[in-house]
Amino acid sequence: MKTLSVLVLSLLFLWGCKEDKPDRYFSASPEIDQTKALIGDYEKGDWKAMQAHYADTAKIYHNSTRAISASDFVKSFQEGTAGYQSYGFQDNDQYYEMIIDDKDERWVNFWGNWEATFKEKDTSLVVPVHVTLEFKDGKVVEEHAYYDTAGLMMIMNKIAADKAAAEEMNN
Repeated sequence: MKTLSVLVLSLLFLWGCKEDKPDRYFSASPEIDQTKALIGDYEKGDWKAMQAHYADTAKIYHNSTRAISASDFVKSFQEGTAGYQSYGFQDNDQYYEMIIDDKDERWVNFWGNWEATFKEKDTSLVVPVHVTLEFKDGKVVEEHAYYDTAGLMMIMNKIAADKAAAEEMNN
């Protein structure tokens, strides 16, 4: 009985000393809400609102190891979407998570399927996309995105070739 009492007291002591670690993974957070709003602004073409999600010093890396500024990034999207009849992320199969890493940095990960229909060819394209965004003080300070641009480039090259052929026929 004495051994059982010592064992129970030891377990209680060890359990009481257990260090509670903070949560590190989240499926809901203000940063996730901010990411959803940023994507919504992109889909609406609200470039001013989209830019407001980024810190002035934000570094953006899309399929690159070279950073661009948030203003250059937003401008490139504004120009790039001009050739689309429609564009945005499919409503199904969107996933968001936030992590707090060992450096206490807050990162939101987004996975979704981007879809666009081109004005010139009435051709649609679907591309899986992964974006990860670091937040500080409610603003994106760093963003990385990864997606395959091969299909996009094939369609754009076909549009350019068709335009060149039409111009040549008119001359």
